Parts: sequence; C-alpha cells; structure tokens
Amino acid sequence: MNGLQTGPVIGISLAALIATLAASEVLVRGVGRLAWNLGLLGGVVGLIVALCADSPEISSSVSAVANGSAATAAGVVFGSNVFNIAVLLGGAALAAGGVRIPLPALVIDGGAAILVTLSIGLVVLGGLPVPLGLVLTLVVFVPYVTFLTLRTSTIERIPLPNRVRLFLVSASREAGVEGMELESELEDLAPRTHSRDWWPVVLMVPALVVIVVGSILMVQGAVTLGHRWGIASVLVGVVALAAATSLPNAYAAIRLALDGHGAAVVSATFNSNTLNLIAGIAVPVILFPALRGSVPPAYVIWLLGMGVLAMLLLATGLKRRGAVLILAAYAGFVTYAVVTA
Repeated sequence: MNGLQTGPVIGISLAALIATLAASEVLVRGVGRLAWNLGLLGGVVGLIVALCADSPEISSSVSAVANGSAATAAGVVFGSNVFNIAVLLGGAALAAGGVRIPLPALVIDGGAAILVTLSIGLVVLGGLPVPLGLVLTLVVFVPYVTFLTLRTSTIERIPLPNRVRLFLVSASREAGVEGMELESELEDLAPRTHSRDWWPVVLMVPALVVIVVGSILMVQGAVTLGHRWGIASVLVGVVALAAATSLPNAYAAIRLALDGHGAAVVSATFNSNTLNLIAGIAVPVILFPALRGSVPPAYVIWLLGMGVLAMLLLATGLKRRGAVLILAAYAGFVTYAVVTA
C-alpha cells in the first residue's frame, strides 16, 4: 500500500477490518453448527469457538511477521491478550455486575493460560531456547486439551487420589456447562432447525479466506500508516491492531455475561489467550526467529501480572470494583506502551 495516498489506505484498512470481523462471526456460527451436528463435548466446543474468534488476531500476527514486521506481530498477540483480560473480563463484569466461575474450572483454564504465557513469553524474551519453550508449552497444552476431550464419567474412573479426582470431575462438569452456554448463545444468533443443516459449516471455508486476506490488508495498512505518522511498529500492533481484532471476542463476552453465563466468559478469555500465543507466536517463531526479542520484557510481565490479578479477583467473584481495577491496569499498559514506544 506504499504507493497509495493516506485516504485510500485508511479506507481499505477499515473495509478489511469490517470484513474480517463479519467473517469471524460467520466462522464462529459455523463452528456452533458443526458442534451441534457432530455432538462434540462442551469443553471442545469452547476451545474451537475460541480459536475461530481468535482468527483475526492470529492471521494478523502471522501476516505481520511474514511481511518482516516481527514487532507488530508480537505486539498484536501480547496486546490482544492484555486487551482480552481487561475488556472481556472487566467489561463483562461492569456490564453484568459481576462474573463468577467455580474454582476448579478457574484453576484449570487460568492455570493453563498462565503457564503457556510464561513459557512462550520466555521464548520471545530470549530466556528459553525455542525447542525447550515449545516442549514446555506442549507439556501444558496437550494434557489440557486431553482433559477437555474426556467425558466426566471417564475422569471419574481414573485411578487418582480422591481429592484430585473430585477436583478434576468438578472442572470437567463445568467445562461441559460452559460449552452448552456457548452453544445456546450461537443458537440465539442463528436459530437451529432439527435437521442437520451443513450450510453454515460450508460457509466456514470462504469466511476463513476473507479473514486471512482481510488481516493481510489490515496489517499492511497499519504498518504503512505507522511509518507515515512516525508510530513505532510495536505500538501499531499492541494498541491499534490488538484492540481492533479483539472486538468480536469483546462483544461475545459481554453478551454471555449479560445472559448470566459468567463462567463461559472466563473460559473463553483464557482459552483465547492461550491459543493466541500458541498459533500467533509459538508456531511462527519456528520459521521467523525475529520474533525473539520483538517486544519489551515489560509487555510479558504486564500480561502475566494481569492474568494473575484476574485469577485472584475471580477466585472470590469478579465484581464491578475489581473490573475497574483490571481496566485501570490496561490503561496503564497502554500508557506505558505509548510512552516507551
């Protein structure tokens, strides 16, 4: 887009953003229909929905690093993850008056997100070799996904200490409830018939194409405008692209909270952050070593700190006062990013 005037660049970028967000909605609805048709478990539904909702962030990150802007790529992922904690959790709690989740489910979902953030964050900062960081990530993520794919009745039969088994059973039941809540929301958006209609599933393919193309145009537009206006690449990613690509998640979280599905909000937030890091950083860093050292250490520390803060507040029930604290922490993050960029 370097050959275009500033006006057309802005217009193309906005059009790409709108098309990407709309396609993301189509993709999520297709997943809901697929889950309904195949009878997928609730925990698996939540993970797949989170992945589809994250497609704009992930595509933007991969597109940015492929175009030689590693700082923008890493900024999109870390910025959107901080945004998710602040706006998905904080915004949902403000809108609904509070967000609650049973402690076992919080420990499983939030714990996995924190550990993945720590391992991938150390890789990006150069504190861990890439192979070791990826192995540690898999050590956390593979058992987590396995847990989501197991039925509660199967977990009840695993020979574990009684307290551990009861803890996991409780978390498994809650994951199933969260999945049903997500499916209920998707049904409200696109009511299902009793027949196994596959048309929404077919539309997932063109929707994914639109998301990829739209993300490429958004990244090129944002980087071009950043260069013309003298804005650092990392700031373009961590503030502008991160917030813009996370809008579908924010809308869905507030809708879920208002309908009383607070636990699904928490699960979706932490799953979204985990998948952002794995698909947007861990996989690309294998082919693009420039991602190492592409963000300041404070970004990683801030994300970890906000994740821990959110878990502490959620452990006793996140209410409006705690939501204001989380949003204030995000405002501090943005201020720090602007000042230091």
